[in-house]
Amino acid sequence: MRRLFLTGLFVSAIAAFVSAPARAAEAGSANGVKLTKYIIGVADLDASYAFYHALGAEMSGATALKPAAPLPVMLLKLVDVPPGTKFRNAMLKIPGADFAVEMTEFTNMDLRPGKPRIIDPGAALLILTVRDVDAALAAAKKAGATVITAGGGPVGAGPNNSSRAVIVKDPDSYYVEFVQPNPLPATTAPASSNVIAARFGSVVADAEKAAQFYRDQFGLEAKVNAWNSNASGPKLTGLTSGQLRTATVTVPGSTLGWSFIEFKTDGAKPYKLRIPDPGAPAVGLQVANLDAAIGAMKGAGGSLITTGDGRMKSPDGGGVAFTRDPNGILVELAQAGSHK
Repeated sequence: MRRLFLTGLFVSAIAAFVSAPARAAEAGSANGVKLTKYIIGVADLDASYAFYHALGAEMSGATALKPAAPLPVMLLKLVDVPPGTKFRNAMLKIPGADFAVEMTEFTNMDLRPGKPRIIDPGAALLILTVRDVDAALAAAKKAGATVITAGGGPVGAGPNNSSRAVIVKDPDSYYVEFVQPNPLPATTAPASSNVIAARFGSVVADAEKAAQFYRDQFGLEAKVNAWNSNASGPKLTGLTSGQLRTATVTVPGSTLGWSFIEFKTDGAKPYKLRIPDPGAPAVGLQVANLDAAIGAMKGAGGSLITTGDGRMKSPDGGGVAFTRDPNGILVELAQAGSHK
């Protein structure tokens, strides 16, 4: 049973790229292929799964949560944790979303949980588009969410405040925003699902700089928005004053946006948590050339976390590596193809 678990773990770690067609190795502006995962490190996988299942997420590729098992050497090196560390994860599918949510739980090692506030660089946000924001909020509160939006309920959002939105906090201090757009967009989600789409965001010190890095080094399309001085912006995030701005990047040809959120307010504290720490978010990015991607991260002031030869190799010659980008965000880089 343990052997089967470890095989499944290896498959989940490389699934982002082994199923994709091989691409010619490219460097620089053409290196970003796909945003694949939103990853959250949790303290209790059972409790976290129950929370997100209550919001509408379903388990992908499994019917039940597995017990923790010791990580093999290659995965110890991938995430830079000590021998004897135990691990389990769950891959979740959100209706209407074209990326996976991966929850990871590390045990049998020293952990340092972090609980960033929404204004703190290092915080993360899952943004769920819903048909009925009141129903979504009720489900989240029943599952144990804490509402951070001022007034404890949805506020006006978007152009002319015609949409409605609210932000809650999950048990590990990850933030979830429910947005009910007006009008509702087209969706591939089942008619029975309240959630119809999803994207994710990272709180950073400089949203424009973060977006420009992925534009210049990975070829993602970037859009930087002006500072939001409208009262609904701070109110949505629970602030009594201050401003915020966002920048969003997308892989050309994709509609999935990764947002960077910057707050202009006093008292923000940057968080740089390790991969296994509860409260540590990460993003999965498939690339055409892993070596070039790692070089871009390091060259701009980021770092390589994976030890050994700097990657976990795959049978087709690609690989996976964990990095920390120059904004402090943990990024899992995955490459398909024959590049070595």
